[in-house]
Amino acid sequence: MPESATGIRATTRRECARITSNRLYPLLMIVLPLTSFGILWAIFHQQVPRNLPVAVCDLDASKLSRQVMRMIHATPTMDVLFHVSDPEKGRKLLLEGKAYAFVLLPRSLERDAKRGKAPEIIGYYNAQWLLAGSLITRDLTAVVGTASAALDLRARRLRGEMYAAAKAHVEPIRVETHALFNPQFNYLYFLLTTLLPTMLQIFVLVLAVHSIGLELKEGTARAWLETAGNSVWRALAGKLLPYTGNFLILAMFILSFLFRYLGVPARGNLLLLGVGTVLFVLAYQAMGILLVSVTANLRLATSLTAFYAGAAFAFTGVTFPSMAMPEIGKAWGELLPLTYYLRLIIQQGIQGAPCSTSLEALGALLAFALLPPLVSHKRMARLLRHDRYWGKR
Repeated sequence: MPESATGIRATTRRECARITSNRLYPLLMIVLPLTSFGILWAIFHQQVPRNLPVAVCDLDASKLSRQVMRMIHATPTMDVLFHVSDPEKGRKLLLEGKAYAFVLLPRSLERDAKRGKAPEIIGYYNAQWLLAGSLITRDLTAVVGTASAALDLRARRLRGEMYAAAKAHVEPIRVETHALFNPQFNYLYFLLTTLLPTMLQIFVLVLAVHSIGLELKEGTARAWLETAGNSVWRALAGKLLPYTGNFLILAMFILSFLFRYLGVPARGNLLLLGVGTVLFVLAYQAMGILLVSVTANLRLATSLTAFYAGAAFAFTGVTFPSMAMPEIGKAWGELLPLTYYLRLIIQQGIQGAPCSTSLEALGALLAFALLPPLVSHKRMARLLRHDRYWGKR
C-alpha cells in the first residue's frame, strides 16, 4: 500500500477513535442535524399557511356583508375567528397578536354598492408578518374583487345585457399569469428545500473547525501529524474523512427526503446535483481549515464560524433578491458556498435548467473546496509543527 494511503488510513482510524470517545461528536454529527431537520419539516409540512385567524366587524349587517364574510371564511388562508361589534376591539385583537388581520365592513355597504358609489371594505394587517400579510392581502383582494364583479354582473343582467356581453364588460381586460416552478405557492418547496442545506452547512463547518482546533488546544498536533507520516495533506485528509462521509450521507438523505418523500420536483440533472453536493461538503470543510489556520485558536475560530455560517441564509438571495442588495451584501453572499449550492438545487431540482446554467455554481463550489486549503497549507504546517501555537483556548 502506498505511504500516502497508509498515512490517511492511520489518521482516519485515530480520528474514529477520538469520535467514539467523545459524546459531543455523535451529537454534532447525527443527533442535532437530524433533530433540526425534523423541526424544520414539522414547521413546513402543511406546505401552505392555512386558517389564519382574522377579526371581522360587520357594521352593515346586510345580505351582502354576510356574503362577504362567508367568502372570507371560505378562503383557505383566513378563518373568521372573531366577530366584533366595535372597530376598536378588532384593532386591539390585531395589536395583541390574536388576529392576523381585521376587516371592517362599513355601514350602508350594500346600499352604496347598489347605487354605484363604490364603498370601501377596509382591511388592516400587520405587514411585519410578511408571509401572513401577503397571503391575507391576496385572498382578501380576491374576495372583494369577486363580490364586486358579481354585483356588477347582476346589475348588467337586470338591465337586459346578455350574459356573455355583461361578463365581458365586467372584465374588459384580463391578465393571464403563469407560475412556472411553484404554482401551488408551496412554502415547503420554497423554504424547506433551502433551509435543510443551510442547517447542514453549520454542522459541517463547526465539526471541521472543532476537530482541527482541538488538536491545537490539547497539544496533540504533533502526534496527529506523525500519524499521517508528517504530511499536512494526509493529516487533514485522514482527519476530515469520517466527517466527510457522515455529512455526505446526511446530504444525500436530505435530497432523497425532498425529492422522493416530499415530492419536491426533480426536473434537472441529479448527477450534477450529486457532484455539487460533494463539493458543498468539501467547501465548508475547506473553510474550516482556513479559519483554524488564520486564528490558531479554537475559541476564536468557533466564534468566526458562528459569524460566517449563522446568518448565511440571509445573503443567499433566496428570501431577499441578491440584485436588490447593496454591493456589500452581494459581495458577502458571493463568499458563501451556500449561495451557490442553493442556486444549484433550485436550478437542477425545481427549475430543470440546462446543465450549462449551473456550471458557474459548480465552478464556484470547486474553487471553495480547493483554494482555502492551498492558501492555508504553509500556515497549517507551522501550526502543527511548533508548540508555541498549542494550548490556546
